[in-house]
Amino acid sequence: MAAKSQEGSKKNIFKFQDLKTLPDEIKDYSPSLQNEHTPILIDNGSFQCRAGWMSDERPSLVLRNAIAKSRGKKDGEMEILIGNDISNIELVRWSLKSQFDRDVVTHYDAQEQIFDHIFSRLGINTQGSVEHPVVLTECVCNPNYSRQSMNELLFECYHVPQVVFGIDSLYSLYYNQPMQENNTALVISSGYQVSHILPVVNGKLDARSCKRINIGGSHCVGYMQRLLQLKYPSHTAQITLSRAQEIVHDHTYLATDYHEELCRWLNEDYSNKEQCVMQLPFTQPAGGQNTAVKDEEKERLRREKQGRRLQEINCKKLQEKLSEEEARLKKLLKIRKLENNENKFKAAMTKEGFQTAEEFQLAIENLSMITKKRSEKVKKLQASIQAA
Repeated sequence: MAAKSQEGSKKNIFKFQDLKTLPDEIKDYSPSLQNEHTPILIDNGSFQCRAGWMSDERPSLVLRNAIAKSRGKKDGEMEILIGNDISNIELVRWSLKSQFDRDVVTHYDAQEQIFDHIFSRLGINTQGSVEHPVVLTECVCNPNYSRQSMNELLFECYHVPQVVFGIDSLYSLYYNQPMQENNTALVISSGYQVSHILPVVNGKLDARSCKRINIGGSHCVGYMQRLLQLKYPSHTAQITLSRAQEIVHDHTYLATDYHEELCRWLNEDYSNKEQCVMQLPFTQPAGGQNTAVKDEEKERLRREKQGRRLQEINCKKLQEKLSEEEARLKKLLKIRKLENNENKFKAAMTKEGFQTAEEFQLAIENLSMITKKRSEKVKKLQASIQAA
């Protein structure tokens, strides 16, 4: 049974893909697309943006709906990266910018840059205008101001002939389950920032009964990252949002009955069979097994060098102090030679701050003793420095 468990666990070991995106290519803008004025479909989601032609079965562009600024490698100037131009999102995550506030578009400068990227990658080369109708998704119960600003952007900046707005989850419902006028359904739309519950009554959305929950995929990813970082604190830096997102997208599922799932996972055989093991990339330390020994030796040499440097600084200070004291002693001894001339001796002694001859003599004796001891200390320090 143990062997079976090990075999099952080996099958479920996964390595992180750490996929790097490639810049989008400029598509071919065929004469048929241009002459027939084929509508452009744009699914403007808060996580991904998908765009393409109405005549195609699949979107021509699928990109992360984000903008980042990065310093160029050649000239060092700031350049704007959009969507798939961002090869490694973790390097520029601190500078990521989105046109969304939750699920509502509020930053239209960023939205304009996204539109520029989409239209240019679709190959549209008409001067000053986009001569195609646009079908654009928007959030549920989009504010009038937001829709008005989007209309102004599309009509005044790109001069599109027509714009149609719609809700992506309703488009999906009508496409996958063609409904009659009297059909009723309940749509649960789980987005990146928010989730919506949309009742469809007699084939139409009941907008007054819609519910919005401010929890989406981004919260699941952030929660997964925090759980893993708390459980594996030694790998905090390696557990990035991108890797947590890969786990959530590729290795998790929605339980239809949560309590039943918990009971299943209490079974050891089921747990060993279904559990996933994520393997972080391993980086061999430079120097292999001898790295620790070399680091200890390097640290020992660093400490010795630092200690020797401190001894040199201390010795230099003592020498400076000794020079001052010797100069002072030499001056006092010179004054003592004036004892035969009482007037000059008293004047010189008073100038140095002494009131009596006894005080003057005591100062000479103390200073002589101090200089002798300090001189011996300096010699010992110099000897220890040379020995090191």
